[in-house]
Amino acid sequence: MNILQISIQAPGYNSGGTLGILQFSYALTRNNKVTYIGPKIESEDIESWFEKTIYMSRKLTPVEKIQSLMHMEFDKYYILWNKIDINFNDYDVIYIDFTRWQYVVKSIKKSGYKGKIIVRAHNVEKDYLRVEYKSQRTISSYIKSILAGHREKYMVNMADMILAITPEDKKRLIDLYKVEEQKIVVCPVGVNSSKCRQKKPVEKGQKLNCLITGSLWFGPNATGALWVLKEVMPKVSDICELTIAGANPNNDITNACKETNTLLVASPKSMKPYFEAADMVLVPIFDGGGMKVKVAEAMSYNLPIVTTSHGKIGYKIVDHETGFIADNPNCFAEKIREYWVMTPEKKDEFLDREWNLYRENYSLEAICAMTQKLLENQGD
Repeated sequence: MNILQISIQAPGYNSGGTLGILQFSYALTRNNKVTYIGPKIESEDIESWFEKTIYMSRKLTPVEKIQSLMHMEFDKYYILWNKIDINFNDYDVIYIDFTRWQYVVKSIKKSGYKGKIIVRAHNVEKDYLRVEYKSQRTISSYIKSILAGHREKYMVNMADMILAITPEDKKRLIDLYKVEEQKIVVCPVGVNSSKCRQKKPVEKGQKLNCLITGSLWFGPNATGALWVLKEVMPKVSDICELTIAGANPNNDITNACKETNTLLVASPKSMKPYFEAADMVLVPIFDGGGMKVKVAEAMSYNLPIVTTSHGKIGYKIVDHETGFIADNPNCFAEKIREYWVMTPEKKDEFLDREWNLYRENYSLEAICAMTQKLLENQGD
């Protein structure tokens, strides 16, 4: 099958968004010929998966920036997309990894394309940009939040199939845009396992190295990290130490880490060494859409997870069995302590259950199998 993949971010390992695109890039390219259009892929290995790459990477001229803003577009892709010359009918399926590129779908439809269009929703963008505006309070974020619903509605209604990453996102898209239920398929986030599964039961009396990750400029991530620093850590400082590692921490995070003598790693090139050094991952998220990729990443390293109810959306985590779920500071601290006091045998059993949950539902292999089945159905 010939597939055209159009992506807002390049597949890679440096954020939840790029990891999500990576999983589908991998799945699409296993048994198909795929042309990629999007930002430059930095990894030569990932780039080699594709039959052909067309990059939208150059900077805009001042005149082009004005032209883009006149069309109420706040990134460079509107201009760069309109300079691409391609015959869409060379492809059986066009896969678009974003739900705000309404101009992409319009140009495909205008060309008389006769194949199938699949759109993957990273989030419900209308809701995501509402949260972003609340945290940034800028004019551009306000305009984006207003426009998002109109653009997203057009894309999901024009697509032949929409991939939502959680049942909650599927329901929200149906409620917002009156999309036919059968058009939306839930296809969760999946990540590759670490090269060596290492269960690391902490010895009795040894402190846990707890890890918080995420884009620390984004409101829900920053709010959650501050909540742990101020409300949870004072209750468990005798049994754990905290590392916070993520992109562009805001001033509140930076100052709070200094005040509490917490290790803050700003914009690490790779999260791998921090996951490998961790004994537990904390996911204190109370708002935002989609699935939290950091949960799948933690599972792929076979690390125990303490998360809020919101942080586990999209995952089949069962409290005490394959993870720990808590929504207030006392309970969150108790769940950290619950794992710490487990015997090595109980820790092993717990981590085995979590690993099986990951392997069967959120591994790259599981997502590949699901994606290939979806493509085969589109070809019927």
